[in-house]
Amino acid sequence: MRIHMKCRRTALPVLTLLALLATGGCMTDGKNDPLPVKSQQKTEYEVRALIDLLAEEIGSEVDAKSVDKEFRDCIGKNNETANDGRFDLDYTVQTLLPRAQYNTALGKLKKRLEAEGYKVSAYREGDWRHILLYAKGGDANFFVSVGAMKPPYDRMILSVTTPCFLPPGTKQEEVSAPLPRPQRESVPVAAPAVAEAQAQERPVVQRPAGPGDFG
Repeated sequence: MRIHMKCRRTALPVLTLLALLATGGCMTDGKNDPLPVKSQQKTEYEVRALIDLLAEEIGSEVDAKSVDKEFRDCIGKNNETANDGRFDLDYTVQTLLPRAQYNTALGKLKKRLEAEGYKVSAYREGDWRHILLYAKGGDANFFVSVGAMKPPYDRMILSVTTPCFLPPGTKQEEVSAPLPRPQRESVPVAAPAVAEAQAQERPVVQRPAGPGDFG
């Protein structure tokens, strides 16, 4: 019963916002199709395991103080809501890496993600302003984005956004799109003189133009 989902957003890192634009938020396909089931604890564990794997791939490590994670309630494309606890997770970290190694590291990450079953949708090398990698897939259909901090920081940014998950032991709620707001009919408004004449059931006599009128 997966609903075509996106999520409530608060203030997020720039790279995460770019990732959301690339993926259309936490969109999933098929309204009310069965949602994948996973606990928040397991979701966070799998996301962090992936990030640690990618950091190791480029010979770096995660700065523990840089972790920015957020679980959110899922909301449908048309503002559908549910009370079954469905959620997704944004998890962003910084990894220590000299700027001179950015492009080499980016190539390694692309190769490793593809080996893990991810499809790369965007890849761009360059200086810290331009490097970019978007990939989606793997066993859990995570979305991965890679970018860099501006100078003087020699840091790459790794971000993972998950699809919507349903907590274990929770019955998935059927969700319907909200009813459209009623549209007010546009009714022409008669001129005051016309309206008064209609009310009194008498013809309207137009006043001839006088010397002070424009026409």
